[in-house]
Amino acid sequence: MGSIPSDQTSAGVKPAEAIAVIGFSFRFPENATSSDGLWRLMMEKRCVSRSFPEDRINLHGIYHPDATRHDTIATQGAHFFSEDPTTFDAPFFAISATEAETMDPQQRHLLEVTYHALENAGIRMQDIAGSNTSVFTGCFTDDYKTLYQKDIDDGAPYAATGIMTTLNANRVSWFFNTLGTSVNVDTACSSSLVALDLACQNLRSGDSDLSMVSGSNLILTPDLFVALSDMNMISKDSRCWSFDERANGYARGEGVAVLILKRMVDAVRDGDTIRAVIVSTGSNHDGHTPGITQPSQKAQEMLIRQCYSKNGLDTRRTAFFEAHGTGTPVGDPIEANAIGNVFREGRDADDPIYV
Repeated sequence: MGSIPSDQTSAGVKPAEAIAVIGFSFRFPENATSSDGLWRLMMEKRCVSRSFPEDRINLHGIYHPDATRHDTIATQGAHFFSEDPTTFDAPFFAISATEAETMDPQQRHLLEVTYHALENAGIRMQDIAGSNTSVFTGCFTDDYKTLYQKDIDDGAPYAATGIMTTLNANRVSWFFNTLGTSVNVDTACSSSLVALDLACQNLRSGDSDLSMVSGSNLILTPDLFVALSDMNMISKDSRCWSFDERANGYARGEGVAVLILKRMVDAVRDGDTIRAVIVSTGSNHDGHTPGITQPSQKAQEMLIRQCYSKNGLDTRRTAFFEAHGTGTPVGDPIEANAIGNVFREGRDADDPIYV
């Protein structure tokens, strides 16, 4: 979401320092690996859902069209990478073939995409080696660990470091020889955004001078699919009909994205190419709702208002808002009402906000 600062902030609250995005890289389905490719994908409104790759997940024993049938999945597709997620140039990253075999592909992709993000920022590896650069990764899935533990007799010397999500961030810090904070964040769907919030705080506090923040998700086993299906969270259509009467759950997908962040004042001083500016971030919890997975409209409204008020942002100047949009009959109305209650204030009917 974007807005323009006003002259007013919350009483007693010092405006947070602006953070610049100076580089980025990503990998999404349909080979969307560039800003132009992603833009075309969105402008053409293409659905990139496809059938489960047979070399990864065999549907024959777990698919059932009845969504209420436990220990099965009622969907036959998801948003998968087009390319093989297991390929990796291990020697380039100073990793032996033996160690690479037991590394979660998410670690491999994070290394590669981080490298390209630094390229995009115009930063050489030797320039950040030994620097006060932090790494925050957002990830809550560990499918590779699940696969490995299904065959405990197939032990390997590097399995412990290869299958731990902790190593998502640590692997990046190790290869690029960075000395700042290195943390993997797991807050489910919000993992990468919470990682972004922590990275901004880390920069603003002076604990780091540069931050590499990322989010990743790969689908390698059906286990989590089955668990989510048992909770009626997965769309039978393999589509996420957000804020739509057809909403019947969300569709899972794969992706890896990395942002390179720097304090705005430093980015201007160093002549960096500034891709975007982060003016305010924040996070909170829903509190005690009727169910642990049920969101709170009050908490969502409160967080949006806090993020705007503490930095003097005017909600009336926001043109668009990127929502969670889970496509669920409970979550969607709560989020839509929270967004509407905050952004309708002082806004005319001919000045809509696009969600």
